[in-house]
Amino acid sequence: MDWDTYKQLSHSPAYFTRWALDRTAEHLSGDLLDQLERSKTLDPLEKPMDHKGGPETDVLRLKLSGECVHSIVDALQTARAEHKLEDGSSQPNLGTLIKSWEEYEQWLSDSSA
Repeated sequence: MDWDTYKQLSHSPAYFTRWALDRTAEHLSGDLLDQLERSKTLDPLEKPMDHKGGPETDVLRLKLSGECVHSIVDALQTARAEHKLEDGSSQPNLGTLIKSWEEYEQWLSDSSA
């Protein structure tokens, strides 16, 4: 795959890196975690020949329901609040990850309208 196509697809709201999915999974349990783990078994986008990243940079196209994505956003927001209470300023920054999931949720909503 050429770089332009790869960049265009990988920046679409439905595409997440394996690293982002692993980071999200840390804050999920039960059925939400199961659905996310199944998504991680999908074939990633073909990387351009000169791509240097390892498996954590694999880009996967997700096919989750709006309800599932909304629940993931809620779980991440709850985790952020809990970490802030427990860890104060040393909390992990989940803001960018939450924003990515919110963009996917909005994209799903716009696609079904």
